[in-house]
Amino acid sequence: MKLRKAIKKAQKSGRGIARHSNEPRPCIYIPTNTSAGIIVLPNYQQAFIRWEPRLDDLTAKDWFVIG
Repeated sequence: MKLRKAIKKAQKSGRGIARHSNEPRPCIYIPTNTSAGIIVLPNYQQAFIRWEPRLDDLTAKDWFVIG
């Protein structure tokens, strides 16, 4: 699904989003309305903030809700 739709769906259920192209262990992105921006949980590593997406990330249609 498109990024906007995935974010809206995840927001309703309190979950994160990920991309199918990053499977089998995708990074989990948690959008927030805080100064942290989007929190990223990369493949079992420490979380970091302020994800800087590429154009391909923003226009991709393989986003899904995870968590």
